[in-house]
Amino acid sequence: MTRILVKCRNIHIGDILFASGVAKKLKERHGGDCIVDFDSNYLQPTELLRSNPWVDAVYFRESLFSYDIVYELIPSETTLDPYERKPSQFQRMCGIESVDDEYEVYTNSALDYSIQRSMEELRKIEWGDDVITIAYQCDWDQKSFGFTEEEYERAEGGQGGLGYGERRRNIFDIINSLEVSERIMLFAIGLDDKISKGYPCLNSTSKFTFTASLMKNCDYVIGAEGCLTNVAAAVGTKTIITTDYIHQMFGPKGIMWQQSGGDLENLETRKPQLGPCCYYPDSGHVELNPYLRDDQVGEEILRLATNGN
Repeated sequence: MTRILVKCRNIHIGDILFASGVAKKLKERHGGDCIVDFDSNYLQPTELLRSNPWVDAVYFRESLFSYDIVYELIPSETTLDPYERKPSQFQRMCGIESVDDEYEVYTNSALDYSIQRSMEELRKIEWGDDVITIAYQCDWDQKSFGFTEEEYERAEGGQGGLGYGERRRNIFDIINSLEVSERIMLFAIGLDDKISKGYPCLNSTSKFTFTASLMKNCDYVIGAEGCLTNVAAAVGTKTIITTDYIHQMFGPKGIMWQQSGGDLENLETRKPQLGPCCYYPDSGHVELNPYLRDDQVGEEILRLATNGN
């Protein structure tokens, strides 16, 4: 029996879930009786990974056995290409030849059920049947930039970490635009920006698993491209995301373009392969114009969620 370890010490939480698709591929390649374990640098995705029927065991910064094959994601000499989808990149790192961009997130069925029933009760008690449930990323501003189209075209500044325009989005202005509607029930998800996702909280795993099930039971998840919105897409919930971060970092004249020499001849090739719309193009996900003001973002999300009513 072949024992395989997928070592995820150099990738973030969302990327670990993208990489989880390699387990099925490895089982198909080496035979269904092979063992595929994961070693992660984060506690949060432990239960979601363990719920994956193709994953045999999940460890946190340790592995308890000797393995016939160890795949390290990402090797020190390798970086992810933002212009190519992530699941297929991870599959190639594990020696998979027939790659695809599929990934699945397996939630806790008991939590799925209890949250579903809780929301049904909330509708009966207070909100009514026409309520629209929206989960929003509470550290959204950490993956945001505020800039005009003119500032982006000039492509000046950005060295201080705030991008062209030198400002973050004000997430309160976005949320305030949604709170005016009595039909919107909001849930904050994610970590406060003062808390590190690498800090080993006692409830790290349970909180992340709960968040996945909560998002699964919401009508929409809103935020920036990243771990939470990609998980939401994987569990079948529609997302509405701001694209200013993707555009600012990896777009045609983004910071990465500037750092790589600013080749004006190849702007058309610089379309990032990131976000729910990329992985699930037919599932109703929406990417917002990166140049919208904060209040316009909120108004557009409200219009989309309520179908203009």
